[in-house]
Amino acid sequence: MGPSEGENRTHMLTIIPRSFIAAVGTAATLGVLCSVAGERQPLGAVILGVVLAISLERTGAGRRSLLVVPVVAVTGLIGALMHWSPLLGEAVFVAAVFLSIHLRRYGSRASAIGRMMLFPLVGLFIAPVPVGHDPWSALVWAVVASAVAVGWTALTSIRGASIRTSERIQEGTAGSVHTRFAAQSATALALAFSIGHLLFPGHWPWVVISAFTVSVGARSRGHVVHRSVQRTGGALLGTATSTLVGVLVLGHGWLVAAMIFGYLLAGLILRDRDYAYWSFCVTSILALLYGLAAPAGVSGIEVLGERLAAVVAGCLCGVLPAWLLVPVRTEAVMRKNLARTLAALGALLDKPGEDSRREFDRNVAALRVAAEPALAWRRIIRRPGLADCVEPLASCGALAEEADAAGGPAGRVARGALRRNIGATRLALARRPVPELVPVAVPDAGSPLATLDRTLRQVHATVAGRPA
Repeated sequence: MGPSEGENRTHMLTIIPRSFIAAVGTAATLGVLCSVAGERQPLGAVILGVVLAISLERTGAGRRSLLVVPVVAVTGLIGALMHWSPLLGEAVFVAAVFLSIHLRRYGSRASAIGRMMLFPLVGLFIAPVPVGHDPWSALVWAVVASAVAVGWTALTSIRGASIRTSERIQEGTAGSVHTRFAAQSATALALAFSIGHLLFPGHWPWVVISAFTVSVGARSRGHVVHRSVQRTGGALLGTATSTLVGVLVLGHGWLVAAMIFGYLLAGLILRDRDYAYWSFCVTSILALLYGLAAPAGVSGIEVLGERLAAVVAGCLCGVLPAWLLVPVRTEAVMRKNLARTLAALGALLDKPGEDSRREFDRNVAALRVAAEPALAWRRIIRRPGLADCVEPLASCGALAEEADAAGGPAGRVARGALRRNIGATRLALARRPVPELVPVAVPDAGSPLATLDRTLRQVHATVAGRPA
């Protein structure tokens, strides 16, 4: 019984993401600190800390996590400015989002600062730290929330070997493309602020949050549309169900908190499978939070229709700039990620090892994200395309490691031929003159080398068969 219980406990730890443990610890710590300090409205500080804990662990910020403290302090000033002068504050908010994305073109350090700027910015609309008549107190609580989140993120990272987490996806996109993404996101948010105040004056943050989630972090115009469909579907279902459930649990604070963290755990586990799951869980959490913050006597059902309409309006605000303002084509992004993945595969064949395999897996993860719109479209219309290369190419990592066992001169010659064929496929992706694939001499048709050769020829045929 003892070993079995230990195995079950270990299995549970591998399922629960580190970010969830950091979020729970952050929420509990801030709740205690707020009660000791006599803070009557701790919700804003707690939610900001939870958002930061999830985001810091998700992106693997490491030592750069300390940068979030001064970043949150600046964000708190933006929140105070939005309270004192809404129009000026919203303009500064849009400019801050543009800057956070634009910084990605200047290297990893600037990109880390840019990513950390986004976390507290979106927290301003989920449950802002109360400004009231004492904005400096709100600023202090924002800094405290960020420091607690950094501490819990560092603490849970110590046990990183036993708890599963998803690695951040690296894109490596060209600098000019980041500026285009920044312009699109800033325009989407400016539209969201305008339409939100015009059509939903009492709940304009709902429009801004939807536009923020579908535009910030998008890889292409097709990715924005795909995200919008997922966001809309998940949000419609999440808003409807959680609003109805929220009416039943209204007034039971601990029950609402348990439901919120239940949704959070489910979302963190399922987010890598499909963004729609994450959208459903996050929207459900937001609906419950809005129910907590709603004035007495206001039912969630009364604003259900308005909330759904605001979600759709926010998604449209994200889609329009992505398609009309210096759009980034989905196929171009797929070709770039396919080329990087092939290059990583060639490096893995040349110098097998843990670092090479990790780099290949990172590129495969980025390729899957870039190909999400095409993979979804392929389920509807069965037509050959670059998306057909994703899964075959993803399987090549294990084959390359197994092929490394084929030592001797024959194995080295075969791996060299495979690398040349990979180079030919990359030329086909760039629409350049493509040399003929060289034969790969393998002693056994069922060996990993032979399987890898057949898979790469399939990828090459798919790439070369695409019309220019």
